[in-house]
Amino acid sequence: MNSQASIANDNKRQRENSYLEGIMGKNSLDVRKAIICFQYTERIKSELIITANLLGKIGELESDELAGAEKLILLLLRALQGEVGMAHSILGMQNFEDAGDKVAEVAERVRSREYLEATRRISEAISLITTGGQQATEVLKEKGFL
Repeated sequence: MNSQASIANDNKRQRENSYLEGIMGKNSLDVRKAIICFQYTERIKSELIITANLLGKIGELESDELAGAEKLILLLLRALQGEVGMAHSILGMQNFEDAGDKVAEVAERVRSREYLEATRRISEAISLITTGGQQATEVLKEKGFL
């Protein structure tokens, strides 16, 4: 590996470590915060995937079924926003706030019956949540928990 690549890798590791220290702290709570982040990440990601699957089926419904399904999906999205908001409040990570904004956009798309766009926003939220949870996963792997 040439020296420029080595320096770039060192700089990347330093940025990642600084980021991890920012979200995970520098003391014995590192693992605790990583576990909390991992737990929220996995739970929210699962709920987002379920929502995406439901949105994939809603277009097959008609009339009263469609109206009822929309109401239920909107209730699910409201609950999901609460979950994402709680994760953001506890962890202070921007990715949770951004994902919450995407979930709000999904609700607007459902109200407008733009289900394909709603599904795209769900995919973006999944990506945000997954990316944010990667650091916690790395910490837990380093500590031998995963």
